[in-house]
Amino acid sequence: MEITVPRSLGMFPPHLTDEMRSIWLDFGDDPDPSNRDRLIYLTMREVAIVGPASFNTAGVCDTLGISYPMVNYYFGNRDGLIAEAGHATYVRYIAKLWAAVEDAPRTPIDRLRAWMQAHLRLNVEIRGWGAVLNYPRFSSSIEEILDERFGEDHRRHFELNMARLARLILDVWEEGVTDFPYDVDDFPREALLGSDAVLDITATISWAALGVAVWRSGRHTPSKGITELERLGERFIDAHTENMITLVIESRPS
Repeated sequence: MEITVPRSLGMFPPHLTDEMRSIWLDFGDDPDPSNRDRLIYLTMREVAIVGPASFNTAGVCDTLGISYPMVNYYFGNRDGLIAEAGHATYVRYIAKLWAAVEDAPRTPIDRLRAWMQAHLRLNVEIRGWGAVLNYPRFSSSIEEILDERFGEDHRRHFELNMARLARLILDVWEEGVTDFPYDVDDFPREALLGSDAVLDITATISWAALGVAVWRSGRHTPSKGITELERLGERFIDAHTENMITLVIESRPS
């Protein structure tokens, strides 16, 4: 699977171009968002490309043609901007995961496979956010702001994602497809996350999917340059996905 990495903002000329305008509708419904939202959207995009350590607010401000102090005005400081953009990235990621499931053929296996494949693809898409979302100690100040301002909503979206995965697993066990018209405010938490059998396999699949997603999105520095992995890595990933599906099938309670 060839991954195309979008251009960094540093490669755009100052102020808006037609290419930059198309980004607004990729991240939201408003073709002419506020400067505050534009800062969030471009930060979501830029950190995904270069990571939080190399992210420079000056480049975003220059691209938008706004003054540097606006970052502090809207978000308190650079870390506040990254924290808010990180939360927005996670919420968007959860929504796109489920959109991939709903676009899949309506069979239990196809929907579960779509969730796994989207999990991999989206982690590559947001690869630079891995340090913020998966390794928050990378920047304790960003972690503190993220938890203080968005921690509860962050956790609610995580639980929604796990409940959706649990429903997909139950559908495989029950050999049927169940609609899931719920959001963070009303999903049947106890019904889906209250069973030890469901929780056990949901945790296993979630961790297994995250592991390969982190490996693929970061290209795992210690294993770079190993010929067999370079040549067979994508085949290993496909096999890992099918092995996870087989595990779900075989874990069905008798």
